[in-house]
Amino acid sequence: MVQRVLYVDPSRGQDSQAGESASQPLKTLSEALRRSQVDTVIHLKAGLYTASSGEQFPLTIPPDCQVIGETGGDRPATILQGSGTVQNPSLGTQAVTCILLEGAALKSVTLVNTQAQGIGVWMAAGHTHLQDVVALKCGQYGGVVLGKALPTVEKSVFEGCGVAGITFLNQGKGQLEQVTCRDNGTGILVQNSASPLVQACRLEQNKTGIQITDTANPVLRSNRVTNNQTYGLHLTGQATADLGQSQAHGNNILRHNGQADINNGSRRSLLTCGNDLLPQRLEGRVELIASELPDASAVPPRLFEQPANVPAVRPPSQPPPERAQPPTPQGSVQFSDMASHWAGPFVDGLAQAGAIAGFEDGTFRPQQRVTRAEFAAFVLASFPDRPEKNPPVQFKDVSRGFWASAALSKAHATGFLTGYPNGTMRPNEPITRIQAIVAVANGLGLTGGRVDEIGIYRDRAQVPSYAVDALATATQRRLVVNYPEPLVLRPLEPMTRGEVSALIYQGRVSLGKSNALESSYVVQPDATQPLFSDLTGHWAADFIRGLADLTLVSGMSDGTFSPNTPMNRAQFAALVVKAFPLAPQREATVFSDVPPSFWGADAIQAAYRGGFMSGFPDQTFGPDNALVRVQTWVALVNGLNWEDPSVNLNPLGRFTDYTTLPRYALQATATAAEKKLILNYPDRTLLRPNQVATRADVCASVYQALVALQRVPAIRSDYSV
Repeated sequence: MVQRVLYVDPSRGQDSQAGESASQPLKTLSEALRRSQVDTVIHLKAGLYTASSGEQFPLTIPPDCQVIGETGGDRPATILQGSGTVQNPSLGTQAVTCILLEGAALKSVTLVNTQAQGIGVWMAAGHTHLQDVVALKCGQYGGVVLGKALPTVEKSVFEGCGVAGITFLNQGKGQLEQVTCRDNGTGILVQNSASPLVQACRLEQNKTGIQITDTANPVLRSNRVTNNQTYGLHLTGQATADLGQSQAHGNNILRHNGQADINNGSRRSLLTCGNDLLPQRLEGRVELIASELPDASAVPPRLFEQPANVPAVRPPSQPPPERAQPPTPQGSVQFSDMASHWAGPFVDGLAQAGAIAGFEDGTFRPQQRVTRAEFAAFVLASFPDRPEKNPPVQFKDVSRGFWASAALSKAHATGFLTGYPNGTMRPNEPITRIQAIVAVANGLGLTGGRVDEIGIYRDRAQVPSYAVDALATATQRRLVVNYPEPLVLRPLEPMTRGEVSALIYQGRVSLGKSNALESSYVVQPDATQPLFSDLTGHWAADFIRGLADLTLVSGMSDGTFSPNTPMNRAQFAALVVKAFPLAPQREATVFSDVPPSFWGADAIQAAYRGGFMSGFPDQTFGPDNALVRVQTWVALVNGLNWEDPSVNLNPLGRFTDYTTLPRYALQATATAAEKKLILNYPDRTLLRPNQVATRADVCASVYQALVALQRVPAIRSDYSV
């Protein structure tokens, strides 16, 4: 498709003109956006673009459209000033200057939005790009990243914004690079479960440099955080940050901030390695860890580590069968301990290619960790013809008689492995998952990944900075295989024999040396991955995912949600406090079984004061007691002030078990049914009011309450009554 180019000049342009040449420009950006098609570039002449000049705010840049202004002096001379209303379930009504949709780009523009709720640029979905943008004097935020957006923001400035220069909400990721945040309430505010990469940024003269809240976990690299009024870095809730690891230095400078350079008010310890800071300027639990970083030449290429015995490679007993269709993995047919193992087909494929072998007892031991020496043997057996890139080296801790001496030397020469600054190889140390992924991608010379591809990983914040490019390439080339949850990378865990086999097999597939296998654990970067691995086909899946998108609920550490697990009273209190605005309706009280140190103490008190929940006559709350279904409905009706003494009770007669409803709950249940808060699975005619409420039951009812409040779109369900 031919790229379309439009020109806009607010001084001498006319919206009646074609706008396809600089000599006949349009007058407004709004008109240019209306005419834009896929792959349109809009050039903005220097000047002031406001509602008075004909602009209609918010200015929405459509998919794959670039808007490029002009620079005058040290800042863009193209100024977009104004705002329009945007409604959002999480933030409510906002006043926004510019919205970027998937693939949109905004460059060399100054944004000004002085409204109290003013936001300069709004990025809520997909891959967007800001470059050389200045957001000035925005009443609330210079930039907002929310939902599952994956923006790249570079060489931009956020200055004089009331709440924060830029904020990341929900599951927002993406990256900031060479961004300056100056004279804002907070320079960068990272909230909810967001985990952006922030590197080479300057944060100065803000009230707080970087603030991280809730369960957010950004990666901070090579930033300069200085001369902020209170804290350079401030953490609260259960937030943390990657400030460097033993094999990936943070390289951040945190100095000369008013009260402290780091204040960790989070419940979690903060680990830091390789940063410029003073221990006496740190508050809270901050641990300084020692570096194990190899020499500089070793870092970008590939690191590895760990031990075990690698049996000699044996030739395949028969050639690999030809397949017209990629088979679905069903376990190994060659090794007795992998009959139903997820990696069985990958292992069999390598065995048939003569790249690996099992042990003498007929097993493969897929859960055994892999060492650097073993890894060298694996990759050389699978890729024997790789050209040598590095001169030979004799490592101090690898004797000539060591079983893997030749393999380690060849793996180093071909670019799969590098040594450490002291001349060692550490052949018996374990190799982590990210190190192995980087090794295969770099050793095979693969290219072509986009950094924003790795935003799909939920634990992307744990990925060392040196590994980002190689991981993006490995993801794009489908080398990455994650079990049990495709979107959970576990980058710093040791790699097992089964996992290494899957990775190496996928490397062979990328080179055309092996046939592709169908597996739900191969990460598909261009496909929508399931949010939780155990929700496929579940009756409440859409309700649960809807709440997860709002960061109101989260899953287990293994990537599941456990929808059929009971929810207790403390967990329910925590959910309603996050989901609904709570205006105190009564004074606080003391529950004898809820000490101040209890994880849910604050949420329980807020839910009590807000009218959602009450205690028992003996002044207990029963935080660990299971919630029953009818209590969910009563709590939502009471807490949201939906009580209606005149509600018609007759419709309750359609439920065959309505007589089991407690008398106190009749009116609330009738109201809940009227508001469509009740979902009855598997039988719509059975309320089961006194049955323990599952996580799925509660999520469905809470989501329906948000629908009734017009905060989220309705979801069709066969089980809604």
